[in-house]
Amino acid sequence: MLLEGKVAIVTGAGQGIGREYAFGLAREGAAVVVADIDEVHGKQVEADLREAGHQALFVRTDVSDEESTKELARQAAEAFGGIDVLVNNAAIYAGLPYESFEEMPVERFDRVMAVAVKGTWLCTRAVAPYMRLRGGGSIVNQGSTAAYHHTPRRMNYNVSKAAVHGMTKSLAKELGADGIRVNCIAPGAIDTEATVSTVPSEVLSRLADMQLVKRQGHVADMVGPLLFLASDQSAFVSGQVLVADGGVILNG
Repeated sequence: MLLEGKVAIVTGAGQGIGREYAFGLAREGAAVVVADIDEVHGKQVEADLREAGHQALFVRTDVSDEESTKELARQAAEAFGGIDVLVNNAAIYAGLPYESFEEMPVERFDRVMAVAVKGTWLCTRAVAPYMRLRGGGSIVNQGSTAAYHHTPRRMNYNVSKAAVHGMTKSLAKELGADGIRVNCIAPGAIDTEATVSTVPSEVLSRLADMQLVKRQGHVADMVGPLLFLASDQSAFVSGQVLVADGGVILNG
């Protein structure tokens, strides 16, 4: 198995792609820390992982709060002996309204940035000392193709993901000497519950037609890229954004 004996944290693991990431890492042998602000969904993922025979721990986490991220790292290391992988997946997406930059409340802009951007920074800062103790590690940030083609009327989300892409490169440079690799996955339109419930079906069909791979993207499609970047299969890869969108960016 690719991650036998490793310890992985996944933020925003209570549902959607984050939940799929947690199971993908666990199937490859990692002990998985499920970090989410939603206790109901987070505890359910922990229970499901354990029922499937995997090592798992839920830690309620607000990634935008410094003390919460420090506690996440502390509990992960205490429970499993260290931290090897961090997946910065938490973001605000489900229920995010489509609105112009002029209509957008300042509070909503701030919250989106606090979770996706500040949260990625704080979680990375919290786990880095533990990774250094292990001689290195892998950090995988969740970006989006929205950073490139900019979903209309979702300026806050687009900008937050562009910032995550930029932060990936900065962190990779700062942490490289410690043996910590930092990379990013940029999914396209994936059939998460949040996407299906907010994006009209005709829009999803139109996006699929734009792709080189002519089908809807599934949450399971994201697990392969994650396992590559989280494991030693990508030991010589850092500071990169892996676009997993069926070929939209290339085709555009």
